[in-house]
Amino acid sequence: MTPSEIEAAVKAAIKNGNWIIRADENGISWGGFKWSSLGEWTEASDWEVSPTCGGGLHGQDRKNGGYISGTRLVFCDTDGVHVYIGDNKIKVKRARILLVNTLPEGLTVGGSLNLSGCTGLTSLPEGLTVGGSLNLSGCTGLTSLPEGLTVGGSLDLIGCTGLTSLPEGLTVGRSLNLMGCTGLTSLPEGLTVGGIIYR
Repeated sequence: MTPSEIEAAVKAAIKNGNWIIRADENGISWGGFKWSSLGEWTEASDWEVSPTCGGGLHGQDRKNGGYISGTRLVFCDTDGVHVYIGDNKIKVKRARILLVNTLPEGLTVGGSLNLSGCTGLTSLPEGLTVGGSLNLSGCTGLTSLPEGLTVGGSLDLIGCTGLTSLPEGLTVGRSLNLMGCTGLTSLPEGLTVGGIIYR
């Protein structure tokens, strides 16, 4: 896919809600399963529609987040139904990696978003809105958070050692955990936190 084709596919996926966020180890996920290259479709040969683990490609979507396993973050468009497994992950039959270690601008996630341990993640998009909690613990490549970030639940930044600043006007609905953020020396103006700040 060309860069313009990828951009168009990302926009279409966001508009239609046909996307997932997941993580892997440089293209290898649990059990040694290998994902196709950027822009190529990957299909689960063991696909099952039942709401149980296995039998699909796992991740988190706009409604259901929490599951993640790996240091490389990928944003994918999907083809077909999203099957919900409990309240922390989903599975799909086919997905195609469109972005690596980044997320599209203006992304809105209705539930929680777990990006913990994604060391390859160096930035988040402006205007990111997360209705639930946002877990960025162990994302050591992050040096800052974007303007316009809104988190309805808790924001977990444990061990984000590369983080040197927080955006002005950051709004967090519940608690803010900054334990282990050794590069962060001050808090921004206009910070609003609905719960406890842990430092």
